[in-house]
Amino acid sequence: MHSVCEISSKYVLPIFRSKVVKILINEKRMNQVEVAELLDISQATVSLYLGKKRGFSKRFSSLLDSDVINNYARSFSEEIAKSHSYYKSMEYFCALCQELRRRGLLCSAHRKLVNVPETCNVCIR
Repeated sequence: MHSVCEISSKYVLPIFRSKVVKILINEKRMNQVEVAELLDISQATVSLYLGKKRGFSKRFSSLLDSDVINNYARSFSEEIAKSHSYYKSMEYFCALCQELRRRGLLCSAHRKLVNVPETCNVCIR
């Protein structure tokens, strides 16, 4: 069985990064190389996010509240654009996961993707 953290890193993190990339490029007017350096990812990865070849899952996105992810991505994008420091990304991502878990959204997605018993309550403790 895959843990909720594995599900989160496989599905939520790419969605979050994709949204951050799009905000930095479309709203902060950064280029792909600048965004790649800022996020400590390759320029090719930035391109994949922009082309919806990574960080986009219709199946998984429909299971989550995109407003929550959008709010965290926007806050992180604002901070990283000002500070040019990626070190807070883990803090934002962990807070996002905690919020999704607290709302039960990550749990319901986890149950739909993996055979998790209905009695499981690991995420909401």
